[in-house]
Amino acid sequence: MNALSQLKISTRLAILVIAMGVLLMVIGGTGLYGMAQSDAAVEEGYKDSTVQVAKISNIKYLMIRNRLMIANAVIEQSPQSAELAGTEVRASINQIDGIWADYMSGLMTAEETTIARTYEEKRKQFVQDGLLPALTTLKANDFDGTRNVVVEKIRPLFDDALAAAVALEKFQLKEAKQRFETDSARYHTIQAISFTMIVIGLLFAVVFGYGLVRSITAALQQAIKVTQSVAQGDLTQGVEATGRDEISDLMRAVSAMQASLVKVVAHVRQGSESVATASAEIAQGNNDLSS
Repeated sequence: MNALSQLKISTRLAILVIAMGVLLMVIGGTGLYGMAQSDAAVEEGYKDSTVQVAKISNIKYLMIRNRLMIANAVIEQSPQSAELAGTEVRASINQIDGIWADYMSGLMTAEETTIARTYEEKRKQFVQDGLLPALTTLKANDFDGTRNVVVEKIRPLFDDALAAAVALEKFQLKEAKQRFETDSARYHTIQAISFTMIVIGLLFAVVFGYGLVRSITAALQQAIKVTQSVAQGDLTQGVEATGRDEISDLMRAVSAMQASLVKVVAHVRQGSESVATASAEIAQGNNDLSS
């Protein structure tokens, strides 16, 4: 309280308002930062994980469809099914090429690049050594030859290419999980910081506000006590004014007023005594004359 009394009340109120304003900006800024980071994390997760996984899933679907188209042509053994398989498989190969080029155009880590190159090589073998030879035999309506290609080439090469695609898909899911854990940790950190700031702000407001109210109330009570004593004619009440705030200035003014009143009372008392002495002397003189 003594330290606070060295500051003006207006200064103390300004400190309280500024401190709470700064705290509000810090908490608000932390919240805005957290929201911005969350938004960026969602966008990053969508672009780097969701979209990429969707591309891989689409590639897997087209690879399986290519294998089934050739298998159906072998089962049906008709020129129409062979022609349809050739058309659909070539279109799917081109479609996968486009999806893969789009996938590879994104930013990738060294680990993802290694896995992607492995898949790229496995798929290349699957297409060149499996699908294209099968399309050649289908075009010639050589269904037995196509069956041999399916058994000897397409089946093992497809399994290798699909396994590489699954590995790439698992990598994306692992990255998404790590990203989620990082974002979750950041969220809890920001939450803890915000909570700490709120607690500190409340403690500061309570402690500083209590000290402010107590210092003002104590000084005002003393001022009231002194003025009441003066009003009742008691000029002996001591006045303490050690601070530099407005209340201390008031107490010093009250002390000065009290000192002035003491002087006035002393002069009045001295004058009254002089008058009483003069009256007594006059009365004594009258008695002497009458006798």
